[in-house]
Amino acid sequence: MLLDPVRLHVFTDFDGTITTIDTLNFLATRLGAGTEAFRESERQLREGRLTEREAIALGVSAIRRPFPEAAAILRAEVPIDPDFAPFARWCAANGVPLTVLSGGFEEIIALYVTPEEFPGLQVCANRLRPGTWECCFRDDSSHGHDKAAALHAARTRGRQTVMIGDGMSDEAPAAVADLVFARRGRPLVAHCRRRGIPCHEYESFRDVLQGLSARLGRA
Repeated sequence: MLLDPVRLHVFTDFDGTITTIDTLNFLATRLGAGTEAFRESERQLREGRLTEREAIALGVSAIRRPFPEAAAILRAEVPIDPDFAPFARWCAANGVPLTVLSGGFEEIIALYVTPEEFPGLQVCANRLRPGTWECCFRDDSSHGHDKAAALHAARTRGRQTVMIGDGMSDEAPAAVADLVFARRGRPLVAHCRRRGIPCHEYESFRDVLQGLSARLGRA
Protein backbone atom coordinates (compact mmCIF):
# COMPACT_ATOMS: atom_id res chain seq x y z
CA MET A 1 0.00 0.00 0.00
CA LEU A 2 1.09 3.57 -0.65
CA LEU A 3 1.47 5.86 2.35
CA ASP A 4 0.77 9.58 2.55
CA PRO A 5 3.41 11.27 4.76
CA VAL A 6 0.95 14.04 5.63
CA ARG A 7 -1.50 11.51 7.09
CA LEU A 8 0.94 8.96 8.50
CA HIS A 9 1.17 8.14 12.23
CA VAL A 10 3.59 5.45 13.42
CA PHE A 11 3.00 3.53 16.65
CA THR A 12 5.57 1.20 18.18
CA ASP A 13 5.68 -1.20 21.08
CA PHE A 14 8.58 -0.85 23.52
CA ASP A 15 9.41 -4.18 25.20
CA GLY A 16 10.96 -6.62 22.76
CA THR A 17 10.53 -4.09 19.96
CA ILE A 18 12.60 -1.02 20.86
CA THR A 19 14.45 -3.12 23.44
CA THR A 20 15.98 -6.38 22.28
CA ILE A 21 14.20 -8.33 25.04
CA ASP A 22 11.17 -7.62 27.21
CA THR A 23 12.21 -5.58 30.28
CA LEU A 24 9.27 -6.83 32.36
CA ASN A 25 10.09 -10.47 31.59
CA PHE A 26 13.72 -9.78 32.47
CA LEU A 27 12.78 -8.20 35.79
CA ALA A 28 10.32 -10.96 36.68
CA THR A 29 12.81 -13.76 36.06
CA ARG A 30 15.99 -12.04 37.24
CA LEU A 31 14.82 -9.89 40.16
CA GLY A 32 11.33 -11.23 40.87
CA ALA A 33 9.79 -14.62 41.52
CA GLY A 34 12.08 -16.44 39.09
CA THR A 35 11.89 -18.34 35.84
CA GLU A 36 9.46 -21.07 36.88
CA ALA A 37 6.95 -18.61 38.35
CA PHE A 38 7.21 -16.50 35.22
CA ARG A 39 6.58 -19.51 32.96
CA GLU A 40 3.54 -20.45 35.00
CA SER A 41 2.19 -16.91 34.73
CA GLU A 42 2.75 -16.98 30.96
CA ARG A 43 0.97 -20.32 30.71
CA GLN A 44 -2.04 -18.99 32.61
CA LEU A 45 -2.03 -15.91 30.39
CA ARG A 46 -2.10 -18.02 27.22
CA GLU A 47 -4.89 -20.17 28.66
CA GLY A 48 -6.96 -17.12 29.54
CA ARG A 49 -6.74 -17.74 33.29
CA LEU A 50 -4.90 -14.44 33.77
CA THR A 51 -5.42 -11.15 31.99
CA GLU A 52 -2.43 -9.13 30.78
CA ARG A 53 -3.18 -6.64 33.52
CA GLU A 54 -3.05 -9.35 36.20
CA ALA A 55 0.09 -10.96 34.76
CA ILE A 56 1.97 -7.65 34.73
CA ALA A 57 0.93 -6.79 38.29
CA LEU A 58 1.85 -10.28 39.48
CA GLY A 59 5.26 -10.14 37.87
CA VAL A 60 6.38 -6.76 39.18
CA SER A 61 4.88 -7.22 42.66
CA ALA A 62 7.47 -9.92 43.35
CA ILE A 63 10.44 -7.60 42.69
CA ARG A 64 12.27 -6.87 45.93
CA ARG A 65 15.04 -4.61 44.65
CA PRO A 66 14.62 -0.80 44.79
CA PHE A 67 13.93 0.80 41.43
CA PRO A 68 17.35 2.54 41.07
CA GLU A 69 19.12 -0.80 41.50
CA ALA A 70 16.80 -2.53 39.04
CA ALA A 71 17.24 0.34 36.60
CA ALA A 72 21.02 0.02 36.69
CA ILE A 73 20.80 -3.69 35.94
CA LEU A 74 18.39 -3.08 33.07
CA ARG A 75 20.60 -0.44 31.49
CA ALA A 76 23.64 -2.71 31.79
CA GLU A 77 22.04 -5.87 30.39
CA VAL A 78 19.06 -4.95 28.20
CA PRO A 79 20.01 -2.87 25.14
CA ILE A 80 17.77 -1.20 22.60
CA ASP A 81 17.75 -1.81 18.87
CA PRO A 82 20.62 0.42 17.62
CA ASP A 83 18.54 1.27 14.55
CA PHE A 84 15.72 2.78 16.60
CA ALA A 85 17.37 6.20 17.02
CA PRO A 86 17.94 6.67 13.25
CA PHE A 87 14.35 5.56 12.67
CA ALA A 88 13.03 8.11 15.17
CA ARG A 89 15.13 10.83 13.55
CA TRP A 90 13.72 9.89 10.14
CA CYS A 91 10.17 10.22 11.48
CA ALA A 92 10.96 13.63 12.96
CA ALA A 93 12.65 14.86 9.77
CA ASN A 94 9.64 13.80 7.70
CA GLY A 95 7.04 15.23 10.09
CA VAL A 96 5.69 11.76 10.93
CA PRO A 97 4.30 11.45 14.49
CA LEU A 98 5.91 8.58 16.39
CA THR A 99 4.19 7.21 19.48
CA VAL A 100 5.44 4.51 21.85
CA LEU A 101 2.57 2.34 23.08
CA SER A 102 3.57 0.11 25.96
CA GLY A 103 1.98 -2.26 28.44
CA GLY A 104 5.05 -1.57 30.55
CA PHE A 105 5.95 1.51 32.54
CA GLU A 106 6.95 5.06 31.69
CA GLU A 107 9.65 4.99 34.36
CA ILE A 108 11.39 2.09 32.60
CA ILE A 109 10.95 3.55 29.11
CA ALA A 110 12.50 6.81 30.37
CA LEU A 111 15.73 4.91 31.06
CA TYR A 112 16.13 4.40 27.32
CA VAL A 113 14.05 7.06 25.58
CA THR A 114 14.66 10.58 26.87
CA PRO A 115 13.06 13.85 25.67
CA GLU A 116 16.54 15.25 25.08
CA GLU A 117 17.53 12.47 22.69
CA PHE A 118 14.06 11.97 21.18
CA PRO A 119 12.29 15.35 21.14
CA GLY A 120 8.65 15.18 20.15
CA LEU A 121 8.37 11.44 20.78
CA GLN A 122 5.13 10.62 22.58
CA VAL A 123 5.09 7.84 25.19
CA CYS A 124 1.83 6.21 26.31
CA ALA A 125 2.37 3.61 29.03
CA ASN A 126 1.45 2.61 32.55
CA ARG A 127 3.06 4.15 35.63
CA LEU A 128 4.58 2.89 38.86
CA ARG A 129 3.46 4.35 42.15
CA PRO A 130 6.49 6.39 43.34
CA GLY A 131 8.88 4.38 45.46
CA THR A 132 7.08 1.09 44.86
CA TRP A 133 6.49 -1.65 42.29
CA GLU A 134 2.74 -1.04 42.49
CA CYS A 135 1.10 -0.62 39.08
CA CYS A 136 -0.93 2.43 38.12
CA PHE A 137 -2.55 1.21 34.93
CA ARG A 138 -3.41 3.59 32.13
CA ASP A 139 -7.04 2.43 31.79
CA ASP A 140 -9.56 -0.09 33.11
CA SER A 141 -9.15 -2.59 30.28
CA SER A 142 -8.04 -6.17 30.84
CA HIS A 143 -4.76 -5.18 29.17
CA GLY A 144 -4.07 -2.37 31.65
CA HIS A 145 -3.41 -0.24 28.57
CA ASP A 146 -5.68 -0.67 25.56
CA LYS A 147 -3.19 0.09 22.78
CA ALA A 148 -5.79 -0.37 20.05
CA ALA A 149 -7.70 2.68 21.32
CA ALA A 150 -4.86 4.98 20.21
CA LEU A 151 -4.95 3.60 16.68
CA HIS A 152 -8.74 3.83 16.53
CA ALA A 153 -8.51 7.50 17.56
CA ALA A 154 -5.83 8.22 14.95
CA ARG A 155 -7.85 6.57 12.19
CA THR A 156 -10.89 8.61 13.25
CA ARG A 157 -8.76 11.73 12.64
CA GLY A 158 -8.01 10.49 9.13
CA ARG A 159 -4.53 9.16 9.85
CA GLN A 160 -2.88 6.20 8.17
CA THR A 161 -1.59 4.04 11.01
CA VAL A 162 1.46 1.82 11.23
CA MET A 163 1.97 -0.61 14.12
CA ILE A 164 5.38 -2.06 14.98
CA GLY A 165 5.44 -4.81 17.58
CA ASP A 166 6.33 -8.30 18.64
CA GLY A 167 4.02 -9.84 21.24
CA MET A 168 0.60 -10.50 22.69
CA SER A 169 -0.08 -6.91 23.73
CA ASP A 170 0.35 -5.87 20.09
CA GLU A 171 -2.32 -8.20 18.73
CA ALA A 172 -5.27 -5.84 19.22
CA PRO A 173 -3.59 -2.76 17.69
CA ALA A 174 -2.30 -4.90 14.80
CA ALA A 175 -5.90 -5.72 13.91
CA VAL A 176 -6.64 -1.98 13.63
CA ALA A 177 -3.51 -0.73 11.85
CA ASP A 178 -3.30 -0.01 8.14
CA LEU A 179 0.20 -1.51 8.05
CA VAL A 180 1.85 -3.93 10.49
CA PHE A 181 5.52 -4.70 11.05
CA ALA A 182 6.07 -7.76 13.29
CA ARG A 183 9.47 -8.77 14.58
CA ARG A 184 10.61 -11.99 12.94
CA GLY A 185 10.32 -15.09 15.12
CA ARG A 186 8.09 -13.43 17.74
CA PRO A 187 4.48 -14.35 18.66
CA LEU A 188 2.88 -11.43 16.79
CA VAL A 189 3.94 -12.95 13.46
CA ALA A 190 2.16 -16.23 14.19
CA HIS A 191 -0.93 -14.40 15.46
CA CYS A 192 -1.17 -12.31 12.30
CA ARG A 193 -0.80 -15.39 10.13
CA ARG A 194 -3.56 -17.21 12.04
CA ARG A 195 -5.92 -14.25 11.84
CA GLY A 196 -5.19 -13.34 8.25
CA ILE A 197 -3.72 -9.96 9.20
CA PRO A 198 -1.15 -8.87 6.60
CA CYS A 199 2.17 -8.17 8.28
CA HIS A 200 5.75 -7.56 7.26
CA GLU A 201 8.43 -9.34 9.24
CA TYR A 202 11.49 -7.35 10.25
CA GLU A 203 14.76 -7.88 12.10
CA SER A 204 15.48 -4.29 13.13
CA PHE A 205 14.15 -0.77 12.72
CA ARG A 206 16.39 -0.46 9.66
CA ASP A 207 14.03 -2.90 7.90
CA VAL A 208 11.01 -0.89 9.06
CA LEU A 209 12.58 2.34 7.79
CA GLN A 210 13.26 0.78 4.40
CA GLY A 211 9.69 -0.55 4.24
CA LEU A 212 8.15 2.81 5.05
CA SER A 213 10.46 4.73 2.75
CA ALA A 214 9.56 2.46 -0.15
CA ARG A 215 5.86 3.00 0.45
CA LEU A 216 6.33 6.75 0.60
CA GLY A 217 8.27 6.62 -2.61
CA ARG A 218 11.25 8.45 -1.13
CA ALA A 219 14.03 7.97 1.42
